[in-house]
Amino acid sequence: MNTGRILTIVLIAGSVLYGQRPNRRNTAPPTPAQLAQRETARLTRFFTLDAGQQSAVLGILTTAETQLQALTPQIQPLRTTLVSAIKSSNSQGVIASTLLQISNLEEQEQVIRANAASQIYTTVLNATQQGQVGNGLGPLMNGGPGGGPGFGGRGPGGIGPARANRN
Repeated sequence: MNTGRILTIVLIAGSVLYGQRPNRRNTAPPTPAQLAQRETARLTRFFTLDAGQQSAVLGILTTAETQLQALTPQIQPLRTTLVSAIKSSNSQGVIASTLLQISNLEEQEQVIRANAASQIYTTVLNATQQGQVGNGLGPLMNGGPGGGPGFGGRGPGGIGPARANRN
């Protein structure tokens, strides 16, 4: 009987602890400047950038992140529309047109990322640092945290953080 009570108390305590929500102090998404700062720090570690290079990279990435974040409000409702269309019957036309709109916006994202990478490669990195990039684009486009996509892990070959609020 004593063992049963102890087991009950342990289960109740475990349930209460498990049900606790994590303490989320800062739920606001990072700003373009914060995202650019993170990516600049990552590139600084990889390329051993000097202060002047860091400043130039930060400027390029802040501009790119600002442009990328401007596209997010356009993409989010389209993703919601796509999910609804997929779950509805006879929505092939809506699916096709929504995917076309999403792909156009994602293409714009890729252009922004590629332009930022090009600017960094051609105007900031010296010859030795350019050699570190290798045959592909490595850390400029694919070398983000955890080995995922670059610029914080936004997407395939992307510069920028993943959008947590994408569907």
